Amino acid sequence: MTSSTNRRSKHCKFYTTTVTFLVEDCLFKIPREPLEAESIVFRDMFLLPQGDKDTVEGLSDENPVVLPGVSQDEFEQLLTVLLSRKHVSGRCSESDLDLDQWVSVLKLSTMWEFHAPRIAAIIHIDSLDNMIDPIDKVVLAMQYDIKEWLLPALLKLARRAESINIEEGRRMGFETALKLASVREKFSQESGRHRCHNCGAKCSTSKCLSVGTRDPATKDLDFAPVIRSTFDL
Repeated sequence: MTSSTNRRSKHCKFYTTTVTFLVEDCLFKIPREPLEAESIVFRDMFLLPQGDKDTVEGLSDENPVVLPGVSQDEFEQLLTVLLSRKHVSGRCSESDLDLDQWVSVLKLSTMWEFHAPRIAAIIHIDSLDNMIDPIDKVVLAMQYDIKEWLLPALLKLARRAESINIEEGRRMGFETALKLASVREKFSQESGRHRCHNCGAKCSTSKCLSVGTRDPATKDLDFAPVIRSTFDL
């Protein structure tokens, strides 16, 4: 029987090697191939020298690969995208995932270098821009190195009438908050060089270029050049 078993071949497409993960207190057993194909982190992990079958992590429920610092829900959302090929392509398509779930996908796909799921997350989150606080967009952009999100989000914050408050500064980081405040202040101080959107003239009056107040004209000011210079964008 053993000799006969050894002569059997394994189908190239329909013989799946699985790996078991422990996330919080939940076991996940999934195909190994998508992890190897999409993530260099997991590919390198699977290439590490293997020991005795009983001691190799991931081969059984008794000895799973433990993923610390990851929640069960976060891992579930990543697998939903990773194992659903319509999302892996990176195309923006209909999905049952909500904004928070896509943020979970963004977090794990960035951490484990899943290129296609990361692109899918960026596209979907960006499509929900009207649902996201610009402060959160700045935080996500900096945390996950999405430079293309920074200018639009900072522009919204620079144009709004209200100043950045302490809690918002804490969330985005006080260095970023101070830079943003300097953008607003610098634009106000240099107002004489900028043409007013209201009257078309080069005005130096605070009436036309009032940045730190509720002046309606604030929303039309072009802060983009100053933002690019201040934040090296």
